[in-house]
Amino acid sequence: MGALHRILAGHDGPGRRALPASEFLHPVPLLALATLAVNDHVLKGSGLLPAPVTGKLSDIAGFVFFPLLCTALLDCALWALAHLGVRVDFSLRMGKLYATLAATAALMIAIKLSVPAASTVADALGAIGFESKIVSDATDLWTLPALAIPWWIGRREIARVPLGRLEVLERSWRRDRTPAAHGLRDTRARSRDPAAVDALATALDEYFADGGAAPVEQALARIRG
Repeated sequence: MGALHRILAGHDGPGRRALPASEFLHPVPLLALATLAVNDHVLKGSGLLPAPVTGKLSDIAGFVFFPLLCTALLDCALWALAHLGVRVDFSLRMGKLYATLAATAALMIAIKLSVPAASTVADALGAIGFESKIVSDATDLWTLPALAIPWWIGRREIARVPLGRLEVLERSWRRDRTPAAHGLRDTRARSRDPAAVDALATALDEYFADGGAAPVEQALARIRG
């Protein structure tokens, strides 16, 4: 799965840039998105599965990919602003992840407990070309624990240095000489190999000061391997 993830999401490093969307381009949320499409357009109404099953399957699939899609879209938008000169951190952080998880849960609770809320969301989706019928059903809230999956994926991406973080670190170093270790504290806190993160921070500071790229590549390979 690691190799497939690198193919889908890309691989940044010294002299290489990548869009900050690695959490969404993980195979699991992509599979969940495909499952939602098949379930909503093939299985629902086909009689192959009971309606309660297809309904719950849609909810679970949505929980798996939607928060990660939101963080990826947000960071890509911030990445574009950064390239226009705005000082922003466009890499995945736990704060962004928690915010999208909470927003997703709040939206789910609202539409499953309120018919007007469900109708409003369905109308909004229809207005942008996604025709949808949303049924309020409090029993669907049993699928909320599925949010643990995007939490795990997002946390894992931070632990392996999320795409875009190296560019953020370089911008901070060249602007304020901010040590790379400062911007890698969240990665170090979640890494199984904190020493490798320390080595990466040191290698990055030396690389930014016109040092060699090999130590950075080695540290990244150790962390992401």
